[in-house]
Amino acid sequence: MTGILALAIPYGMSDLIPELARLSPRQRLDLIEAHWESLDDKDVPLTEAQRAELDRRIAGFERDQQQSISWDRLSAELRQRR
Repeated sequence: MTGILALAIPYGMSDLIPELARLSPRQRLDLIEAHWESLDDKDVPLTEAQRAELDRRIAGFERDQQQSISWDRLSAELRQRR
């Protein structure tokens, strides 16, 4: 994956597409995940409906924390399943 990211500097995005297509599905998913995690909340625009849904879910989490798990815990559990 590091080699592909290094290509992004001297080449345009359209030049990367054939290189990215050669990655395995797992490598492409890892690249997507790394790219997604590099974004700040302000970089991801939300519609009013999405914001309302997130607010609803956060309120539900806060009401019943005994039945909820944190994103860090869920993420760690999912990574162990790979």
